[in-house]
Amino acid sequence: MNDQLRNALDALSPHGLALKQHVLRKLIDSSPEQLTIAEVMQGGPSRTDASVRGALKTLDRIGAVQFLSQDETGDVARCRIAPDAQDAVRAFLRPQDEESRPLSPLPPRRAYQQVLRAMYEAPEQTFTLKALLDKVWGERTSVRTPLAELFEAGYLLRDLTDESRHGRPEYTYRLNPDAKDHADVLLCAPTCSPQRRS
Repeated sequence: MNDQLRNALDALSPHGLALKQHVLRKLIDSSPEQLTIAEVMQGGPSRTDASVRGALKTLDRIGAVQFLSQDETGDVARCRIAPDAQDAVRAFLRPQDEESRPLSPLPPRRAYQQVLRAMYEAPEQTFTLKALLDKVWGERTSVRTPLAELFEAGYLLRDLTDESRHGRPEYTYRLNPDAKDHADVLLCAPTCSPQRRS
């Protein structure tokens, strides 16, 4: 699997993610056929041509999608999944509940422990970045980095809020039950205080 592409897909902003996921599904389902922008739009979230073009350009930039010019296709510009992107795109589109992310143990850091402790207090709850920051406010002024690192390491699961709701879509995070033993160890491990430089 193209790990670099998979990481780039995981790092996509939640804003417009439902459209990008739709585009990737359409292209994967029709592969190796090439689709026009109008064909890519069919059945997806209601968006303008410009939005779909923007989503395709983003996916092209990270290497998931490949554009073919009118000279190559003989009529209108078309696009397809990049030849070496199939496995990474399929893994990205797999629902979180079905996906087994490899667990990478993290070193004991206060930032990780603060995020995990807040989540352990409500293990059935999902948290947006802001809701989690509200829980740890006073201990931390930002949770973006530790949250992303805990997700990448497999300690947390991530979903996208419903795009039909009012407001911008965003990610929600919850504890990964398969990582509970590792999370317990990380939560209880002593942390080293950073040494002061003289």
